Amino acid sequence: NPKAKYIYLSQEKKVIDSARLDDHNKFAFELDSIKEGLYVFNHGPEFQYLYLQPTDSVLMYLNTWDFDESLIFSGKGSAKNNFLINLYLQQEKTEKSFKGHYKLGEQEFSDLIDAGLQKQLDLYDIFVKDLENPPSPQFDKLAKTGIYFPFYFMKEYYPYNHMWMMKSKEFPELSDEFYAYREQLDLNDSDLIDYETYFVYIRTYLYHLAHKKKYLDPNDNNVELNFMTEVNSKITVPRLKDRLLATSAWRSLSNEYMTPEQHLAVQSYFFEHCENEQIKSDLRLSLNQKEKLKSGQKLPELIVLDSRGKEVKVNQVTQDNNTVIYFWPNDLMQIEIVNEKLDKLQKKYPDVKFIGIERTKEHEEWTAFLETKKLSAENQFKISKDSECYSWFEGDMARSIIVNKEGNVLNSYLFFTDKYFDMHLADLKKR
Repeated sequence: NPKAKYIYLSQEKKVIDSARLDDHNKFAFELDSIKEGLYVFNHGPEFQYLYLQPTDSVLMYLNTWDFDESLIFSGKGSAKNNFLINLYLQQEKTEKSFKGHYKLGEQEFSDLIDAGLQKQLDLYDIFVKDLENPPSPQFDKLAKTGIYFPFYFMKEYYPYNHMWMMKSKEFPELSDEFYAYREQLDLNDSDLIDYETYFVYIRTYLYHLAHKKKYLDPNDNNVELNFMTEVNSKITVPRLKDRLLATSAWRSLSNEYMTPEQHLAVQSYFFEHCENEQIKSDLRLSLNQKEKLKSGQKLPELIVLDSRGKEVKVNQVTQDNNTVIYFWPNDLMQIEIVNEKLDKLQKKYPDVKFIGIERTKEHEEWTAFLETKKLSAENQFKISKDSECYSWFEGDMARSIIVNKEGNVLNSYLFFTDKYFDMHLADLKKR
């Protein structure tokens, strides 16, 4: 059940190879040389990890309708990959089962964490004993990160979820022992920075510290700035540091609850400490665009082209409708993610009009794209690079704008792929 024509293989956030599905929905990657480590393969909006060593020859089977659960590896190098996917699925179940446990006291919660962790470690010991040769030190480190860090993640969330479940405004006092594991952690391991489990834990830990400052001192309430200062003080690997700083900068961009002074403080800190010039350039462009179109303003007259090349005023299409205007990215994997999310949102919010705008494709390529993705041309448009407003919206971000029935912009810069996007649409229905 393919969802796209290609499979992509990436390492360190860069696509290193692609393979087209044949008539039997099969594909192959033949790599002349590889270094041991973690790779990512993508198909449409789905992705999963693949751990490879130079002599591996791995076969995989999957059904895209049940992507992770159906994934099975065989061949040389398959055992470690089957272990990783089963670990991932088990951790998903564990995290769901813990949702009701955050109301427990510190000791009871810790005991459950310790029991769950020991169970995973026992399974890993059995896996290692069944191998013909012991796992490499690099794989052993990755596997143990995948075992330990999801449990650490839940401990970082504990005080906030505990407060919420107990309907308390008091930050719980926890013993030093509760977070004793932090002393053993390496937050700057270059081998792990592309492993999402590792990255998500570090981000969660640093946001924990940032939010804690706010709870302990209500005047210290710029959470994004607090987060950035924690990043700057604790993270030394440039690529990881820049990614974390960028995460905070992009989050603040769509945060309508921050004051202008807080936004300015975050931006100043970001540009002073981020070393990646491309990330900085992308953010400058977005900041300029957000300045041109602010929340609370009327949507300006935006002229686009329909699939027949006829000029259309977006304002007339959005009239009397709660509307999401979203812009298609160029990245193939991002396109698949947007397309799948669009289908879900349209079904969930039938009273909201979704308008897609293309920024870069030529007319014939764009109309072919609409046909391939089975998109209704009625709500798909293209903005010309000659348009007076083009500079307001150019770029490759999956940006969106939320407009209410009165034609007022409620959020001028929100990422369509944002995991909290639903919250904005639910809020839109209340207004």
